[in-house]
Amino acid sequence: MYNNYHKDPWLAVNLSMFFPGLGQFYAGNYLQGFLFFNGQILWIVLTAWHIFAARGNTVTGLICLGITVIFYLSNLIEAHLSVYKKRNDPNLEKIPRKHKNLWFAIFISRILPGLGHLYLQKSIIGLLLLTASLIIIGIDDFYANLLLISPLITALTIYHTYLIFPDRRNRGKVLLIILMTGAIFILGVIVNYYPQWLEKHFDRFMIPSESMQPTLQINDIVFVKKSPNYVPKIGDIVVFTPSENIKKADPDVSDYYIKRIIATAGNKVEIKQGRVYLNNTAIQEPYIAESPEYEFKSRIIPADHYLVLGDNRNNSLDSHIWGMLPRDVIVGQAYKIGWPPKRIQSLE
Repeated sequence: MYNNYHKDPWLAVNLSMFFPGLGQFYAGNYLQGFLFFNGQILWIVLTAWHIFAARGNTVTGLICLGITVIFYLSNLIEAHLSVYKKRNDPNLEKIPRKHKNLWFAIFISRILPGLGHLYLQKSIIGLLLLTASLIIIGIDDFYANLLLISPLITALTIYHTYLIFPDRRNRGKVLLIILMTGAIFILGVIVNYYPQWLEKHFDRFMIPSESMQPTLQINDIVFVKKSPNYVPKIGDIVVFTPSENIKKADPDVSDYYIKRIIATAGNKVEIKQGRVYLNNTAIQEPYIAESPEYEFKSRIIPADHYLVLGDNRNNSLDSHIWGMLPRDVIVGQAYKIGWPPKRIQSLE
């Protein structure tokens, strides 16, 4: 029935490794390809929204992440089987052992460079590539320049796997191999550098003290948006590094602090009789633990500075002790309690 069907199941797997559905499209199963392609996009979007969005639920996001991984692996299996079943060839091995398969060699080389060479019985070069790959993986977190090396090794290994493959019938696939090698390198670079990009825009901090109670409890993990263009607004909760004034006032200076923006540059602020007055008007503060028992003389906030206070007013080392906060020490806005599960909520 399928005598004229000569597509390779392991090529389908390699295509679906780039993105779910591509192997199914190659196999001619367009409905499955459409479902896998769009399904993967849906799960990625749900994962990202629930984990990173202020109103998303982190636990739901982690569940979606698990489903995304399972969905991706299921796509690889289905891509393989969709071609394997259509071949209907009793001599075709699901995992090729007797008859070496180029696309299987490339598949395992993508998992870890060197495995494909070992599969093709090129033991010395296979072990060298395997060792080099493991070393690079182990140290590239410490040396950013090495993040380019691992995808380059993978890409070159795959092309070399093609060159040494003994079956001459595969020589006509050079264009496909070159395209695949280039795509693997580009995707590898993106994957390797994505954590660095994410770290520049997003961070997590654990609350170490009671200074922001009741809004934030000890051991809450808050998610922080970081941007060089961020302009804090009154009411924002911000994470910042210690300024010179803080270092002088705090004998146990911490790496990071978290407080609420109460007044911005150009505004007049005063604290008296248990109330905060902004431009001579008492502000409503439903988030504080108790009214402040101290007073703060009226003053105008200077340019590029902020007055920040802890929500636990009488148990907070903040602007009423060490003065105004300069803008250049602000790391970003704490916009969400991401953990523990019972405490997940937006801070915006």
